[in-house]
Amino acid sequence: MRKKKRRLKKKVYLFVFLIVCGFILLCSILFYKVKPSFKKRLNNLGYNSKEVSIIMENVPKRNYKFIKKYNKDLVNLIKSKDYKDSNFKKYFDYYEKNSNSDINDIITIVNSGYDFMKYTASSLLADLVKEKYFIYDNTSRYLDYGNSHDYNSKKIVAIVNSNADKTFYSDTKSSNLNDDNLVLVNKFNHLSDNYVPTDLVALSSKYNSGANNKMRKEAADKFMEMVDGALLDNIILKNASAYRSYNYQVNLYNSYVQRDGKEKADIYSARPGYSEHQTGLCTDINTINSSFANTKEAKWLSENAYKYGFILRFPKGKEDITGYKYESWHYRYVGKKVSKIIYENDITLEEYYAYYMEKHTS
Repeated sequence: MRKKKRRLKKKVYLFVFLIVCGFILLCSILFYKVKPSFKKRLNNLGYNSKEVSIIMENVPKRNYKFIKKYNKDLVNLIKSKDYKDSNFKKYFDYYEKNSNSDINDIITIVNSGYDFMKYTASSLLADLVKEKYFIYDNTSRYLDYGNSHDYNSKKIVAIVNSNADKTFYSDTKSSNLNDDNLVLVNKFNHLSDNYVPTDLVALSSKYNSGANNKMRKEAADKFMEMVDGALLDNIILKNASAYRSYNYQVNLYNSYVQRDGKEKADIYSARPGYSEHQTGLCTDINTINSSFANTKEAKWLSENAYKYGFILRFPKGKEDITGYKYESWHYRYVGKKVSKIIYENDITLEEYYAYYMEKHTS
């Protein structure tokens, strides 16, 4: 008797299960019959057959649900030569916030890979993200500086990366001595008054013609190698001024201020603690005079110094970045690997430091 009851219950459960499954199947069939196809839905929204084809060929199916109304710009966005279907959702979200902006700017900004949802799309931002030395964390400063200065995007990036959008000698900090040959000393980074390199060596008369004849060991070795290399080309180079102590710079800077005033002195002389000469890594070559720029020695240096690890520290046309006037005689040792990058990309040590060092440690 119990077995019969059990069999009956199983039959009832099976019957109920089949009824439920059948109902679900029927609902599904009816739903899909009633629900229009995506193509039909696009037609109903107002897209013509050509536009429908463009959308269906380029928009991933997972993103169909975001297209809820007719928008000609959506088609133009998809037709852009730089459109990437994998970025459709990002384009769509950014466009929703910037519907009055240029479609190509939106494409460029999104394709950069950075999250710019908090920034308004603009041609300036689109130009900035294409720059080789663009740093995302500096975006707000780029835009602020670019909107108040008539400079191209490359110049904007260079100035901001170098902190030159700020007032010189403001927001200063101690130079990082752990950077060794790449230690940055400028109008924003300073050395202490008691800093003296521990590996200074004196240059012999063959390589020196000035009173300040000391350099750090590695820099001195490479400088002598460079002088010997230049001699093979009948170019005579000698150090005129290398390492200077903090106290030496105090007297030198004060004398310039007394002679020309502080504003003018700051253009060509560093304040105590802010002079690269205190690092023992730089050298003024032959003569500290603007006439040096027109000599064959200056030309040889501009074309060959980087091969020995030296860079022209204060180049012409970069005055608003370095804070100093063009000094054709002032060379700084950074090592061959770095000097090659700086030379080939026509950048300053400030720009190199911001992109290749600070960017990767912040």
